[in-house]
Amino acid sequence: MIGTMDGSGFLVATRVGVALLAGSLAALLIWRSARAPRGERALLPTIALTLILVATGSSLLAFNLELSQLWFAAFPLLVATFPDGRFVPRWMVWPVAAFALVYVAELLSGHALSAQPWWWLVPSSQGLIVGAQVYRYLRRSTTSERESVRWAILGAVLSFAAFLALAVGSSAPVGEGGPIPEGLASLAVVPILLGPAIGMLRPRLWNVDAAFRIVLAVLVSAPVLALTYWAATTAAMQFGATGPAAGWWGALAVGALAYPVVRLALRFGTRVVYRGRADAATATARLGERLADRPEPAEVADSVLHTVVDALFLDAAALRGGGIFDASIGAPIGGGAGSEGTERFPIVFHGEELAELVVPPRRGESSLTDRDREVVERIAVHAAPALHGARALAELSDAHARLVLAREEERRRLRRDLHDDLSPTLSGLSLGAAALAKRAARVDPGLAEQAAELHRDIQAAVEQSREIAYGLRPPILDDRGLVAAIRDRVHGQGADALRVEVRAPEVELHLPAAVDLAALRIVQEAVSNVRRHAKASTCTITLERRPGELRVQVDDDGVGIPSRLRGGLGLASMRERATELGGSARFGSAPGGGGRVTVRLPASDEVVA
Repeated sequence: MIGTMDGSGFLVATRVGVALLAGSLAALLIWRSARAPRGERALLPTIALTLILVATGSSLLAFNLELSQLWFAAFPLLVATFPDGRFVPRWMVWPVAAFALVYVAELLSGHALSAQPWWWLVPSSQGLIVGAQVYRYLRRSTTSERESVRWAILGAVLSFAAFLALAVGSSAPVGEGGPIPEGLASLAVVPILLGPAIGMLRPRLWNVDAAFRIVLAVLVSAPVLALTYWAATTAAMQFGATGPAAGWWGALAVGALAYPVVRLALRFGTRVVYRGRADAATATARLGERLADRPEPAEVADSVLHTVVDALFLDAAALRGGGIFDASIGAPIGGGAGSEGTERFPIVFHGEELAELVVPPRRGESSLTDRDREVVERIAVHAAPALHGARALAELSDAHARLVLAREEERRRLRRDLHDDLSPTLSGLSLGAAALAKRAARVDPGLAEQAAELHRDIQAAVEQSREIAYGLRPPILDDRGLVAAIRDRVHGQGADALRVEVRAPEVELHLPAAVDLAALRIVQEAVSNVRRHAKASTCTITLERRPGELRVQVDDDGVGIPSRLRGGLGLASMRERATELGGSARFGSAPGGGGRVTVRLPASDEVVA
C-alpha cells in the first residue's frame, strides 16, 4: 500500500496523525489533572509529558528547533517525577534544574552550546536520572506505580525496536532517504509518547504485563524467523532454485520452526516479565502433584500454602480456618485485609467457607498484581475439594481413634475386673470345694467325689478367666508399665547378637490403654524387623512423653531402610496401629546410618487411672 502511495502524501499523513495524537494526549492529561483530587494530580510529570507531546507535535508540523529541544528539559523532569510527581531521591531536583538551565542557556546562546565538542556530555549525563528511576522502581515504588512505569518502558522498547528495524532495513540514516523513511520514523515515535501517557491516564487499560510478554516474544521470534527465511531462500537459490521456489523453501523453513521458536520466545517473555513465577495453570498442576505426594489430611493445608508461596515467590502466607485448616509459612501475618497490602481469599466448597488464604505482597511491593490474584483464586478453587476431603477424613480418623481408645479402656477395665474380682472369688470357691471334698471323704465317698469334681471345675474356670484376661490385654502393661513391658518383650525373644537399649523417662508414663498397647506392639514389630532384615549389632528404643503425645523412635546401625520401600505386613501393621489412633509412622534412615522408625501417638495429658 505504501509503495503505491505518493511518498509526500504519506509523510504529511503520518506527521499530521502523530501531531493530532500528541495534541489529544496532551489535552487528556490536562483534563485529568484538572479533575483529579488535589493530592492525586501529579503536576510535575503531567507538565513534563505535556511539554514533550506539544514539542513533538509542533516540531513535526512547524519544524521548530526550539520546540523540539524542549525534550532536553522536559525529559529529565518526566523521568525524575514519573508517575506520582515526587522527586525520588529528593536530591534529583538539582540535576533536573541543571538540565533546565542548560536548555535555557542553549536557547539564549543561539544554539552555540550544542556546537561545542563537549556537548555530548549533556544528553549522556541524563543516564544519572534514568538510574535514579531504576532505583525508585526497585526500592520505593508501589505496585500501581510500577504498573505505570512498565507502560512507559513498554513504549520505549517498542520505539527502540521500530528505530532499530528502520536502521537495519535501510542503508540511509533513520529518517532520511525520502518521504517514506521520514514518515516511518515519525510513526516510530508513537509508542514512546503513548506508553507514559497510558501509564498516567489509564494504567489498567489492559494488562501491561501480558502486553509486555507478547511484545518481547514478538521481538525475539520475529528476527529469528526472518533470519531463517533469509537463510533458507539464500541456500535454495545457491542450489539453483528460482525466486518463487526459493520463497516456498523459505516459507517451509519458517513454518517448521515457527512453533518451537514462538514457544521459546513466549517462555523468554514470561521469564523476563514474571521472573519465573508460575501462571494459574502451572500452579494448580503443582498443587495436584503435591496433594498426590502428601496424602495425609494434616499435610493438605501445608501443600496448599507451599504452592501459593512457590508460585508467587512470597516470604510468607497463612491459611486460617481452625483445626487442620490452620497453617502458616514465614513470619506471622498481622492485620486484616488491606493491611500493608495483605489480601484474603476465601476457600469455598458447596457454599461453605472452609478457610481463607491470607496472602501478603512480595517483598518490596505494596500489593498483589492482577496475575497474582488470578493464581491465588485458581489455587483456592482447586484446594477446596482437597480441604473438604481432608476434613472428612480427619473427622473419620478422629472418630475411629475415639472408638479404639474406648475399646482398649473397656478391655483394661474388664481385665482388671477379671483379675481383681472374679479370679479371687473363683479361687476362694475352689479352696472351699477342696476343703469340702476332704471332709466328706470320711463321711460319704459319693459326696466327696462330687466336691472334688466341683473343685476341678472351679480350677478350670480360674484358668479360663486368666486366659481371657491375658487375651484382652498383656497384664505386664498394667502391672509394671510400658517401659518394663518393652524391656521384657524385646529382651525375651531369645539370645542373639543384637544389643537392645531402651531409653525412657524414669517416671511412670501415664498413658491411655490404646496408646501403651499400640506402642508396645509397634516396638515389638520394629525390633523384630531389625533382627530379621537389618543385620545390625545395636538397636536403640527411645520413648519421649511430650505434651499431648508419645514419641517412639527405634534406631539401628544396620544396612538401613531402602529409599524405595516395599512395605510388608510388619511395616503396614505399624502404620495402621499409629494412624488408627490419629498418629503417624515414618520410616527412613538414621543420621549416622542404619534405619529409623519414628512414631507419633496422640496421648491425652490427663492422668489415666
